[in-house]
Amino acid sequence: MHLRFLLLIGALLGTGCEPPLDCFDRGQLQASYTDGEREANEHNASELETGRQVGLSLTEADGRGDGTRHGYSDGFLTGHVRTYNGGYADGYDDGGVEGASDPDACADGTSAGLSDGESVGYDDGYSSGYADGASTGYSDGYNAGLSTCGEGLARKPAEEEPADPGDVRECYRRGHEQALDPTAFERGLAAGKAANPDYQRGYQAAYPTAFTRGITDGEVAGYADGYDDGYLDGFEVGYAAVYDDCYDASYPSGYDAAWGDGFDDGWAGGYDDGYAEGYDDGDDC
Repeated sequence: MHLRFLLLIGALLGTGCEPPLDCFDRGQLQASYTDGEREANEHNASELETGRQVGLSLTEADGRGDGTRHGYSDGFLTGHVRTYNGGYADGYDDGGVEGASDPDACADGTSAGLSDGESVGYDDGYSSGYADGASTGYSDGYNAGLSTCGEGLARKPAEEEPADPGDVRECYRRGHEQALDPTAFERGLAAGKAANPDYQRGYQAAYPTAFTRGITDGEVAGYADGYDDGYLDGFEVGYAAVYDDCYDASYPSGYDAAWGDGFDDGWAGGYDDGYAEGYDDGDDC
């Protein structure tokens, strides 16, 4: 038991397992982590202010441009949501009929059922044959090994070396990454736009008209997208129903046909392995 434990430790060491890096050791590693946080926070503050200044510098024309884009986008989404479900339902019904009528559904299901049945049947037969063969092989091997004796010594694995306590640069990176705010500029820009009267004048003037236009286009696209998605899902369900029936019908014949071959192959393999194991046990006297 002691030897097996040492071998397990050696295997774990061989895979490169090391204690996790501790960046809060109250020493150099924690100081490096804190430096990373501090510099990230300074960067966040700089980006926030830069974004705010950009927002304050925008013109009325900039506001009209954003109002048009945002209004159309919001309106399009509103219209899309209104009609998507209706399109989906119509598409699902049509797709279901087409899927159930596909001539490949039964052919594919029959082929897959036969193939899977053969694969599982062979594996199950192999397992049963292996168990029988191993039992017989062990008995024969044990009797053959009784006339000899063998004994071996296991080599003790090398002692575990102490792990590296840490990496200063890695702790800096972690601290910086933890504190960094990638949205700082955009938040500052939004604040600047909100406080910019010229930008807001243009934005508010353009948004409503664009929103109305977006709704009309979104309703057309929503029904079309819903129909396409529903058709695909309906087709899959209709196809699967026929496929599954034909799969289930062909699976047993494939299973039964392959089980015997698997048993024969498994018995031979099990006998060889069982004989070797039995011989080793019989030899250890």
